[in-house]
Amino acid sequence: MAYSGPPREPHAPLCLLDGFLDNAAELSAALQLPVSASPEALLAVGWRRWGRGLLPRMRGDFALLIWDSEHGEGLLARDQLGVRSLFLHKSSGVLSFASEIRNLLALLPARPVPDPMGVAHWVTMSGRPGSGTLYTGIRRLNPGAVLLLGRDGRGEERYWTPRFVEPLDLPQAELATRVREAIGVAVTRRLSKNGGTGILMSGGLDSSSVAAVAVARSPPGSVAAYSAEFPDHPAVDESDLIDQLRSELALGGVSAAVRTGGLVASALEWVEAWGLPLTSWGEFWAGPLLRAASRAGVQMMLGGDGGDELFDCRAYLMADRLRAGHPRDVLALARELPGSGEWPSRRALIRAAQEFALKGALPGGLHELLDRPRAGRQLPRWLRPTLARALRESADPYAWKRLDGPRWWANDAHVLTRGVEELGIFENHRRRAALAGLESRHPLFDLDLLELGLRQPPRATFDRRHDRPLLRASMAGLLPDAVRLRSGKARFDSLLVDSLTGPDSAAVGALLSGPRAELAAYLDLGELRRALLDCGPAGAEDPFRWTYQVWRLVTAECWLRAQADNGSSSRPTGLQASRPLAGMQAPSPLSEPHAPPPSSELQASTPRVALRAIAR
Repeated sequence: MAYSGPPREPHAPLCLLDGFLDNAAELSAALQLPVSASPEALLAVGWRRWGRGLLPRMRGDFALLIWDSEHGEGLLARDQLGVRSLFLHKSSGVLSFASEIRNLLALLPARPVPDPMGVAHWVTMSGRPGSGTLYTGIRRLNPGAVLLLGRDGRGEERYWTPRFVEPLDLPQAELATRVREAIGVAVTRRLSKNGGTGILMSGGLDSSSVAAVAVARSPPGSVAAYSAEFPDHPAVDESDLIDQLRSELALGGVSAAVRTGGLVASALEWVEAWGLPLTSWGEFWAGPLLRAASRAGVQMMLGGDGGDELFDCRAYLMADRLRAGHPRDVLALARELPGSGEWPSRRALIRAAQEFALKGALPGGLHELLDRPRAGRQLPRWLRPTLARALRESADPYAWKRLDGPRWWANDAHVLTRGVEELGIFENHRRRAALAGLESRHPLFDLDLLELGLRQPPRATFDRRHDRPLLRASMAGLLPDAVRLRSGKARFDSLLVDSLTGPDSAAVGALLSGPRAELAAYLDLGELRRALLDCGPAGAEDPFRWTYQVWRLVTAECWLRAQADNGSSSRPTGLQASRPLAGMQAPSPLSEPHAPPPSSELQASTPRVALRAIAR
């Protein structure tokens, strides 16, 4: 929270800013204020000068309250991409709001009950469209939206929405230079101003690009990398690439050797801390890494989220070429899809043409009508009929087709400005950093960089050898080619499968089929057991999807049990969390074990993470 006290002037508007204002210098110049002015003072003057026209001028990640008591008006607003959150609850004429759900719950006279539609989307692994949450009556203010307050308040309105602009007509070398410069600006905006900057870095292209640019734009020794290694899972382990990055970029920091187990424990700890289910699966190793960074003086943690979405192939260009009457272009483009290889099969070409050209070209309403029977059949049989019906009625998979502009642009614009936010990725990263006393930011989700990325010439994003060709070109000379031109990407199937079917299998069974299972109100647990638990990943068509599905159900059950206990956490017997250690030492308890409730029957594995410090 960036708050520097009450207004200095008696009649100045009250301003509260949760987050970061990245273009304070530009706004100060436009308002003729000293650069030393606090963000709140700056925004208060901007409100008096421009009114709600202030919001489109702002850059950064923010939730904002302005209240002008002299004029009896104000606003609540959220940044354009929804990186910071603002949650709302209205009852009996009283509007309550907070930037975290747990804080909003503390304001309410009673804890809201779980929202069935929210639960349905959670357990079926879909991002809930719109602004709903897992709590009945609590909603998110939409990204790029403002809620006007006061006598003339008109409710929620959009102050920013993505607009199609013609692609840049530039050679690739010049495009790459512009992208490199824009990433540099985005990273510089997010570097720590008063302490160290950490990078949560894998051996992949996106996070390593952020790391390389951060090093190039920072004083020597002020950037460190925090990485995970998986010695028991060679298909996942990227330690050789990480070591090469550390060497060439002169990056110190910490690497964690991650062993199997600890998933259920991390889910229970998350519910206890935030009153919400855990979105991702990596908290059992990311948490120790972030705490190690905090102890080393890091204040800001950056990551590479968004690179896939921002620089990926604009595959729906095939739909636009079909709609323009050029079917031959469709097959030519299909042959250039990333990963297609030198000689793609006829079957692969037809499948790509069906998905991206034929389906992509359909109007949204017609596509939904034709797809409705298949969508109904694809819903899991263990979902109770009332929930299945609510899920079908609320799903909006073709919302992207309502955006203006060609299909290649609309799909990516929707994913970047709504899809990622609806999945809760920003919230998850912010919360896990906060538990370690850090801030977390996403340089590749910078509004100016995003608008540039959406102007890539769509044909230039097709490359049968590599995905994200423009990002790779922009990093030439900054990243080692072993990382920059690497075609593969680590998938964590084996680690997750081994955790849920190994050390955490007893806890999974107790949660999903035990007598206390709260999911019984939403799912047919007998059908679920037959469809998922009895067959296991070996009997599933896609082992990773099986694993992620089971993980979603586990996190939902952990959260629902806490709601049944009025927000308290039902922790497994003997649960201990691992302490981050320097060197390859055995984990030890982070704190004394919490006393379990008398009725607890769960046994969850202890996270096994050992850390080693990396000298610069």
